Amino acid sequence: MWTRSVAAALGGVLGAGGVSSAQPGGGPLPANVRVEAVRGETVDRLREVTGELRAVRLARVASEEAGLVVELTAEAGDRVEEGQVIARLRDELKRFELERREAEERSAAAQVVEREAQVEKAERDLKRLSDLQRQQGASETEVDDARTRVKEAEARLAQARADALSALAESRTARQRLSDMQIRAPFAGSVVAKAAEVGAWVREGDTVVELVQFDTVDAYIDVPERFVRTLTPGKTGVEVRLPALGLSRVEKVDTIVASGDRLARTFPVRVRMANADGVLRPGMSVVALVPTGEPMEAMTISKDAVLRSDAGPFVYFDAGGVAAIAPVETVFASGERYVIRSPVLKPGMTVIVEGNERVFPGQPLNILKASPGGAQGAPREGAAGAD
Repeated sequence: MWTRSVAAALGGVLGAGGVSSAQPGGGPLPANVRVEAVRGETVDRLREVTGELRAVRLARVASEEAGLVVELTAEAGDRVEEGQVIARLRDELKRFELERREAEERSAAAQVVEREAQVEKAERDLKRLSDLQRQQGASETEVDDARTRVKEAEARLAQARADALSALAESRTARQRLSDMQIRAPFAGSVVAKAAEVGAWVREGDTVVELVQFDTVDAYIDVPERFVRTLTPGKTGVEVRLPALGLSRVEKVDTIVASGDRLARTFPVRVRMANADGVLRPGMSVVALVPTGEPMEAMTISKDAVLRSDAGPFVYFDAGGVAAIAPVETVFASGERYVIRSPVLKPGMTVIVEGNERVFPGQPLNILKASPGGAQGAPREGAAGAD
C-alpha cells in the first residue's frame, strides 16, 4: 500500500511538470527543509487502560410545584442555557394568590402607619398631662393612665409591625411559588430525555426532563493498583484516546477515587476534559495511556515530523539527499516527541520536521541549518540538487 501511495504521489507531481517545478538542467527543484534525528532513548513505559466518558453533572430537572403542563419548550437533544425556561405550568391560581397576599401586605403596612400615629398621640397626651401635673392641673392617676396608654399603643405598633413582616413573607412566598410554575434549566446542558408532555399533570418533585452538562465531561479510567502511585492529581498527564472519534488528547489527572474494585484491583481515575464543541458524549469508550514508572528503550521522533494520510501516519526522511516516505506507528506521546514503531526508520536517520508539508517523494532536499534551540540532527548544506 505504501509503495502504491509513494508511486502515485511521485507520479502526480512529476506529471504536473511546468517551469516552476524543474531545475534548468532538468528534474524538480530542491525543497528547503529542516531535519531532526531519529533518537533511540529511554522513556517511561506507558500502560494502556480503558474507561468511559461520564457527565460532570446530570440532573433530573423536577417541578417544585404541582400543576398542569401548558408549555414544554425543550426536546431530547436540544441544548439549553442556564436559567432558560424548559416548561410552564398553568399558573392562574398562583397569580390570584399573589394578588391576595400583596393586598394583605399593603393592608398590614397601612396598619403600621395607623399604629405609629396612635403611639405619637399617646406620647403627646402623656407629655401634656405631665406638664399639667407640675402645675397642679392633673392628678397622679391621670398621668399613670397616660403612661399605660403609651405602652399599649407601643405594643399594638409592635404587633402591627410583626404582622407586616409576616404579610411580606407571605407575599414573597406567593411570588416565588408563581415563579416556580416556570421550570428552568439549572445549568447549561443538553436535554437527553423528557418525562412529561403538554397536558400532563405533574406533582411536586416529578421529573420533567433529564439534563446533562456538555461543555465539560469526565473520562473515568480504570488503573491497576500498582500504577496508581505514578499518578499525581493536577500534575501527571495522560493521553486519552477516543476511538470512535479518532481523537487523542493529553490531559492532567483530576483526581483518584479512593475506593477501588476488589476483584479487578483497579482504581477509578478521573480526567476532566473540555468539550466546547460538544463532540464528546457521556457513554463513549476511551483508551488512556498511563505512566508505569518502568523504563523502556524506544525510538522517538519530533511531533512536527508526523503527517497523516488515509493510509495512516507517515514521515518524510532524508534518503541520501532526496525525500522518501516511511510509515510510522505512533505508540504514545512523550513530551514534544512521539514514541514510534517503523519498518523503515532507525536511530540516527533524519526526518523532516519543517517544510514537510510541501515535499513529495523523490524531491531533492536542501537541508537548512537548525535555528538556535530548534531542530536537532546533523544539518547538511549542499545536499543533492542544492545550488
